[in-house]
Amino acid sequence: MKPCKTSAAYEAIPREHLNLDLDQSEEILKNVCTIVTNAGILLIVNDRCEVSIHKDGRLILKTDSQEIASDQAGRIAAWLEGTTAIRKHQQGRSSGMTKSDRGR
Repeated sequence: MKPCKTSAAYEAIPREHLNLDLDQSEEILKNVCTIVTNAGILLIVNDRCEVSIHKDGRLILKTDSQEIASDQAGRIAAWLEGTTAIRKHQQGRSSGMTKSDRGR
């Protein structure tokens, strides 16, 4: 978690590379917070503060309180963790081919 340089907000960056399905994220989160908009490239929700959720898992939390930002990031992570909305990148498997396939 680090403060944003240009506004009263914090940025939370996941430790692992993620690929979020924003439509599925919206379906999950609409039961626990207010959906502001799903713009396709990011999902904006409101709970303890307004949060922009990006496909790569990055969160922009609009608050000047690090405590609120940290708590909100944890809540969103807990709501989405273990669901099909989160797909972790698998390194070395981006093409879908095995080593033996590449040699053919």
